[in-house]
Amino acid sequence: MGAGKTSACIDMMNRNPHDKYIFITPYLEEAARIKRACPALHFMEPSSKLPEYKFTKTEHVNALIAEGRNIATTHRAFLFYTDETVDLVRERGYTLVIDENVDVLESAEANPDDVELLVRGGYLIENNGMYTWSGKEYNGTLAKGIMRIARSRDMVRAEQAGALRCEMFYWILPPKLIEAFKDVYILTYLFTGQTLCHFLEMYSMYYEYIGIEMVGDEYRFCEYPGYTPEYTYDLQNRVHILEDAKLNDIGNDYYALSMRWFKSNPDGVEQLKRNIYNFFRHKAEFIPPDQRMWGAHKKGKEQLKGKGYTKSFLTFNARAVNEYRHKTCLVYALNVFMNVGEKTFFQNAGIYVDDDMYALSTMIQWIWRSAIREGNDIYIYVPSSRMRSLLREWIRSVSSGGVQYGY
Repeated sequence: MGAGKTSACIDMMNRNPHDKYIFITPYLEEAARIKRACPALHFMEPSSKLPEYKFTKTEHVNALIAEGRNIATTHRAFLFYTDETVDLVRERGYTLVIDENVDVLESAEANPDDVELLVRGGYLIENNGMYTWSGKEYNGTLAKGIMRIARSRDMVRAEQAGALRCEMFYWILPPKLIEAFKDVYILTYLFTGQTLCHFLEMYSMYYEYIGIEMVGDEYRFCEYPGYTPEYTYDLQNRVHILEDAKLNDIGNDYYALSMRWFKSNPDGVEQLKRNIYNFFRHKAEFIPPDQRMWGAHKKGKEQLKGKGYTKSFLTFNARAVNEYRHKTCLVYALNVFMNVGEKTFFQNAGIYVDDDMYALSTMIQWIWRSAIREGNDIYIYVPSSRMRSLLREWIRSVSSGGVQYGY
């Protein structure tokens, strides 16, 4: 993080203005940054407010690609690319840039009974847990949301075994969409812990690592590994992890602070809330309140919010956000595991999922939204013993020149 990946990509695009690009990023603010940084490429943001494109972003995207225009948009907009989009991308020879990990599986809010009715009605075709649009037009209203996305993506069923057996449905990123691009650049770190890596492996898509180098005062892509930012060698002296037996006791169990723990331990959640207040109010009282930042899942926010820190919340898996770079006092109040349905899906396809690498990748990206990305000291409370150990080991590795970590 902070090694200049986006800057190197901007440099590449500006030096190759005759190529065509689609740049997708988690947030519109970053898409706006690309537009500003590449004025000669005239990047466009597709809109759903234009009557000439039937008020749909997909129609506008297809028109822009047909014209050979460069596009900067969000990961979310990528969800609605159609077969026509795929054909246009392939014909025009576009390059895709994915800023940070894009979700290859997105939760489909679908009831099994509704899905079964769509299959019986001939709107969806089911094959070993994969649901594909049959081509039959759906004019109803009850399943309109499902069928809108089904036109561009297949839906998969992931069954969770055990006493609480249940079915979960996900929209899957179409492999043909990725394969339609001339080149694909993924700007991220700790790639092996991310779902996009598992997706490429599942579909046997070849990929290689690239690095970043400094040429004068500019960032450029280069062969892996490239350079490592100087600040990483001093991380052990910059990242101050709270070592307090009383406050850390709550996270000693391996699964403490996991999603399931939050659901089944109301007393523990209340204690964690008191611990967070204690850390901000007494352990890090020398840091101004406006420099506080804390993370958990969205439901955890409602359970843990408290006086003096509620408004400084940032979701636990935030990436590519720069407006928190002044935050020096942090709490990461979660023990991260991959969603059970997603993990089941990959494992059923024979893909090994490393929960620790997934957790580390998620946590490190969140931490690097803070002042550490500027090389400044941060103070952090990580109540989960497992997450704290992962953080310590990663810092030890990169501080000793471990650029190959997770490679």
